[in-house]
Amino acid sequence: MKKQNNPGAIVALAAAIREQANTLILSSLSERGITDILPAHGAVLNALFKQSPMQMNELAEHIGRKKNTVTGLIATLEDRGYCRRESDPQDARAQLVFLSEKGEAMRQVQDEVSVELLQKIWTGIETQKQIECIQCLETILQNLTNN
Repeated sequence: MKKQNNPGAIVALAAAIREQANTLILSSLSERGITDILPAHGAVLNALFKQSPMQMNELAEHIGRKKNTVTGLIATLEDRGYCRRESDPQDARAQLVFLSEKGEAMRQVQDEVSVELLQKIWTGIETQKQIECIQCLETILQNLTNN
C-alpha cells in the first residue's frame, strides 16, 4: 500500500489497518491449530476472561457492540464449545454467558497473539508517538460517536 499523507485518507487507513491486523490474528491462531475463531470473537472472549459469567446486555455494552451482534457472536462461540448460556436465576428475561474449559484455554493464546500483534503494530514507533497516536484515535472515535 502506498503512503498517504492525506488527512482525508483516515477511513481508508483505518480499514486497511483493521484488515491487516485481522489477517495477522487469523494467521497466528492458525499456527496454533485454532481455525474456528474469528477476530470479532476476541472481544467477547476477552470480556469473559475478565468476568464470567456476564449478562448478554452487559457483554454488549462492555465490548461496544449491539446486542443482536453479540448474540450472533455468542451463538457461534457456544456452537464451537467456547462458552455456554444459561438463564439468569435473578432475572428470567436475561441470559448469562459463561466461559467453558475450551474458552478458558484461549486465555493464554489470546495473550500471546495480542503481544505479537502489538509488537508488530508499534515496531519503529517511539513511545511518545504511540501515546499521541492513541490519543488522536480516541478523539476521532469520540468525534464520530457524539452526534
